[in-house]
Amino acid sequence: MKSQVAAILLFALLAAVALPSRADWTRIKTVEDYHHAVAVARFAVAAHNKETGDTLEFARWIRGFVDGQYYRLFIQVRDGGAVRKVETLVLEKAPTKDLELVYFNTAY
Repeated sequence: MKSQVAAILLFALLAAVALPSRADWTRIKTVEDYHHAVAVARFAVAAHNKETGDTLEFARWIRGFVDGQYYRLFIQVRDGGAVRKVETLVLEKAPTKDLELVYFNTAY
């Protein structure tokens, strides 16, 4: 039990250090200012679908933030006939520009 608690605390500490603080995020004011963000959002939906077997479709941009290599995006997706809000976090690895889905929350 103690090792599980220690592992959870270590994970929480590493996550806090690895992710940028809220003060470091820059708001993406318009998609036109940062057109690459829509491609990142579409990637997040496709990666989520691949991992889970879902068939979500990107519907609309709501807002987004960027900090260095991380994109924190709030989007809408279509799930059949329903529209759902999603919060996602994507890492764009330098220098290759490869994308990695870190977080995808359909319950925000």
